[in-house]
Amino acid sequence: MMERKDWERAFGRLPEGIDTAEFQAQRRQVVSVTAGNGKVTDTGASSVTTIYARASGQVNGTACTQDLGEDLSELLETARRDGSCTGGHHLTMQGKEQMFSGRVETGKKVSAAQLKQAALQLEGKLRTAGEFVQQTSVTVSEEEDVSQLVSSNGAEMESVSRAIVVSVSAQAERDGFGCGTSFELNLPGLESVNSDQIVDEILERLSLQKGPESFTPGRYRVLLEQPVVWNIMLTAWQAFAGPRCQNRTSCLSDKLGQKIGADCLNITDYSSHPACGRQFAFDYEGTPSVKVEIMRDGVMTGMLHHLDSAAAYSVPSNGRAGRCPQLTSGIPNQHTVTPDIWVVEPGSSTKQQLLDQLGDGIRITDSYDPFHCLDISSGHFSIPCRGILYQDGKPVKNIASIAIHGTLEELFRSVVGVADDLLISPFIMTHAYCVGAPSVLVSELVVSGK
Repeated sequence: MMERKDWERAFGRLPEGIDTAEFQAQRRQVVSVTAGNGKVTDTGASSVTTIYARASGQVNGTACTQDLGEDLSELLETARRDGSCTGGHHLTMQGKEQMFSGRVETGKKVSAAQLKQAALQLEGKLRTAGEFVQQTSVTVSEEEDVSQLVSSNGAEMESVSRAIVVSVSAQAERDGFGCGTSFELNLPGLESVNSDQIVDEILERLSLQKGPESFTPGRYRVLLEQPVVWNIMLTAWQAFAGPRCQNRTSCLSDKLGQKIGADCLNITDYSSHPACGRQFAFDYEGTPSVKVEIMRDGVMTGMLHHLDSAAAYSVPSNGRAGRCPQLTSGIPNQHTVTPDIWVVEPGSSTKQQLLDQLGDGIRITDSYDPFHCLDISSGHFSIPCRGILYQDGKPVKNIASIAIHGTLEELFRSVVGVADDLLISPFIMTHAYCVGAPSVLVSELVVSGK
């Protein structure tokens, strides 16, 4: 990470026109072991450090580098020069008193041998769990995130967070029909890896997949299983982002303090969660990250804020300043708001109890295309999925190539039950934040297909 002598020297000779500057170094270190067919099939270790600079004064600009040998003074000069070229967009900087202070560390370090043992044990249980299981793969990883931020105003802070990520996939054949499933779990430690529960979840998902039959579109009572709710919330958090509500590009721009969901629906963005392992101590601007109650008993009670959007609503920032997650190449450096651990709170019912209430309806087991199925401005969604048609509470036939349609607010208001099967998974590919969701029962949704 950054050496004190390097950033103190850079702060001692700020570029002309720059009054305040910050550096933030972020390092992600991953050690992983993959098991398949009873043996280790792959191991990996990676460490990537990125240093970001922000400079404010007569000119405002940002810069970033993954060249750890780069002089920090030169990085500030790059920020100043780029700011001059782009018109010096506004950057909000805060005083030392409002910023996080000190160092926090969470999670225990584990060895490669421990990861290997956990991966082999879980893969062995899954591979021998049923004759119809044909191919399995389990990856167990330790992800360590280190964030260090220093400012020319004297602020210093560091956070070290470790989590275990378990990625499981399985393929099977049942009655001549090939099927497969996969998911990821974000856990606080290896002791939290419940092999029996994971195997049961995989087997249930495989057993539910059969050859699809014809289907009559219409309005149906629907059980959205955990992966489907997770898929929706992976994008839906943007509707609660302060900047979007401020510039009226969110379908919930004027809904703060209003009833937008069912009494049983609660949403929270945590800076840390006991079931997750990750901790977000402070954000991109050095603001302490705090728990944010987004929805309580169906009422929109909060939004995600960085300094600028918080000022627009005359409230303190809750520490959600981040950088746009990118699914393609390049270093994310665009200032935005991101969640930390975005959770639809679990209810007191089991999934089976909600299934018992389904009656004539559809059990939606899987959905697809999380990034293009929801329009944040209008709230409309059209989500491709597959599921099982139920009549009189009994499964009748599998259906595929279907889609559910509606708006976020219609969906929130139509929730009649929330299960206790919360699962927290990292954001796809970048693991920049986490999303947690249980299964929910919805009174009515439009389902299309054939």
